[in-house]
Amino acid sequence: MKKITLVFSLLLVAVFGFGQALSGTYKVGVSETAPNFTSLNDAVNALNTNGLAGDVVLEITSDITEAANIGLGVNTSGHSITIRPDADENRTITFTKTTDNAGPSGHFVIGFLGSALTVGWSDAATISTDNVTVDGFAVGGTTRRLKFTTASGSLAASRLIMVIGGCQNTTVKNCILESKSTAASALCFGTIARKGTAIEVAPNGVLLENNVISSVASGTGQGLMTSSSGTLTTAKTTGLVVKNNIISAQGRGGWFYYINGGVFDGNEIRMNQLGNANTVNYGLWTGTGTTGAFVIRNNKIIELTTKEATASGTFGIRALSLGSGASYSVYNNTFAGIDRKGATAATVNQTYVFFGGTGYIHNNTFYMPPLMQTTTPGYYNAIQLSSANPDIKNNIFISDEDAVVNAFYSAVSSGAVENNIYYNRAGNTKSLFVAGTTQNTMALYQSANPTKDILSKNVNVIFADEATGDLSIAGTSVQDANLKVPTLALVPTDIFGKVRDTEYTYAGAHESTLPFLTVEVEEVVAGTIRIKQLYYGIEVELNETSDIELYNINGMLIDRVRTDGVYSRELGKGMFIIRVNGQAQKFVR
Repeated sequence: MKKITLVFSLLLVAVFGFGQALSGTYKVGVSETAPNFTSLNDAVNALNTNGLAGDVVLEITSDITEAANIGLGVNTSGHSITIRPDADENRTITFTKTTDNAGPSGHFVIGFLGSALTVGWSDAATISTDNVTVDGFAVGGTTRRLKFTTASGSLAASRLIMVIGGCQNTTVKNCILESKSTAASALCFGTIARKGTAIEVAPNGVLLENNVISSVASGTGQGLMTSSSGTLTTAKTTGLVVKNNIISAQGRGGWFYYINGGVFDGNEIRMNQLGNANTVNYGLWTGTGTTGAFVIRNNKIIELTTKEATASGTFGIRALSLGSGASYSVYNNTFAGIDRKGATAATVNQTYVFFGGTGYIHNNTFYMPPLMQTTTPGYYNAIQLSSANPDIKNNIFISDEDAVVNAFYSAVSSGAVENNIYYNRAGNTKSLFVAGTTQNTMALYQSANPTKDILSKNVNVIFADEATGDLSIAGTSVQDANLKVPTLALVPTDIFGKVRDTEYTYAGAHESTLPFLTVEVEEVVAGTIRIKQLYYGIEVELNETSDIELYNINGMLIDRVRTDGVYSRELGKGMFIIRVNGQAQKFVR
């Protein structure tokens, strides 16, 4: 029976070679049950040769080693191509070719004919290959079951998945993309806008979602890239969405040339620079040919470390490096994990946000830990402005640095700066509000900048776990009225997708428990209400008929009444919440 199945499979492949267009589901891999194709390369060559008669699904049935790089270049005629695991089992595709292609670099190249990879760039081989999805979710099973990886060692121009030219609607989701190449600029995923002899085309509609993307074997390893081939005049990658991925790299988490806008939403970024001489490394970087509107929201910077001991000169590291020519909406992000782990005489500059262009920075949370290495020169700032003047509102800035000169800002933005929270926990006099000044207290800062941060506060904030990058509001900061700021229409939700209160919300990325509470036991509220703690309980003086609600700290209702004059209530020991006409206060008996 096995022999009959194998013969049938071989006949199928043979028939494909004589012009039968593909449609339906095909098995790809090495297994006891004979597949339609034994390698992804064979399946792609059949698609390139015969075309599509309908939607095609290539199901990966086993681990596969690909000795040659693959080029998928076919007019899909409105149909789709999906590559996915066949079952709820891990499937790994490993590329081992150590030399570069003569045409576009890449192990799995979408939008370029495979037979031309060894020949060189050409207009004819640059084929818009639309509606391609690589999906690591196993139907009826779990996610991230499909891995694209390389052999370990030096693989020249190693780029795992590349999208070339005018491809529309490319999706890579629920996968693991892991480059093990130690060669320069090893890359997991990229796009190329192409200017040829008679064509100028670029990818449109690229989605990367729920992937683990790792390029840490190379000192200049990169997670994502958009770039160009030829001298472009108009074409740029458009419609890029990078969502809910975990990105780890030594060189760049993502660098983006010749791109028109993009969305970066809900990603975790870990950068560990291990000594790259004379370089600046980045979490996300926009550079040459960048235009349009970028939305950078709900991301978590978990690690942003540099080790300079092995470098002849290292220029530093930035979580976000946002170039001129574009507008940026930066909100609901958390920034933590910055550190220096080695000494050098070279200048090492570190910042969470290097901001060029136009736009705003709203409701982000910045945590500046004490640096491990305290003798390295260079700046250490939360926000570095590069000839830019964004609005900066509703952010939290906390510094724990106890020795090194550091600052919340490199300069004061001429944009609107208001309703921020600042605090220097360590009391380090070298911790500044603005670099290059003597403004090491809120009073000095506000005196020097009387139109900025008029309603901002200088209070501590407790986070869930700074060491792991969890900057959720925690402890006594929960319901702390000091963190109360007006809700911005531009930031309707928090980092977890929770819809923010329409009137007041928390500063920073996380909207914690509402309502806000104060802890005073005797407080004048809006000039009309006085709450007093007496030996038997509490007493509230009212000058008008008011609605009273009394709760224990767990939210259980104790009393509700509408009254005027004086309201009193006997209470035992404990913590309580009283609401007077909707305004809440917390008090302790």
